[in-house]
Amino acid sequence: MDYGRLAGLNTNTTENYSKANKSLANMNKTKNLHKLLADAEEKKHRLEELKKGTSEEKQKAENMMWGDTIKEASGERVKDDPAKLRKALKRRDAKKKKSSKAWKSRMEQTKEKMDERQKIRNHNLSKRKLGGSAGANLSSKRIATEEDSQKKSRAGFEGRKQGFLNTKKDQQQ
Repeated sequence: MDYGRLAGLNTNTTENYSKANKSLANMNKTKNLHKLLADAEEKKHRLEELKKGTSEEKQKAENMMWGDTIKEASGERVKDDPAKLRKALKRRDAKKKKSSKAWKSRMEQTKEKMDERQKIRNHNLSKRKLGGSAGANLSSKRIATEEDSQKKSRAGFEGRKQGFLNTKKDQQQ
């Protein structure tokens, strides 16, 4: 029994550490799209050069193309289309931009809320220093205005008076 190891990690193999351990295989999945794009463009350029060359070079180009076709047929992903890679790069940049914009607005909202709460706190402290009825019944949610201090009617008891039930509409107005 070995207590120094984490469960699921296999350190006895000679393979790449992250490939040998399935639990670590997907940890760094951020693909380097810039490098993939540069490689794809270089490969495309090389294929065009080989196709223009001698019959031996044409055969080499055909073998490269067949190799990619066989890889795709076996289920492996071949990322060598520059147009698709550019599109993916653009999509990733747009997503990054959108999330940074959302984060910025979230931070602004948080700052506004903090400022508002600080303003209420300062107001309440100043009223409490005055003492008496001004210092009583202070709200931690909002700053009470003069309109709020007027006595409000109780719901269901003191509603707005519409007039008497048996008066005519002409006399009421």
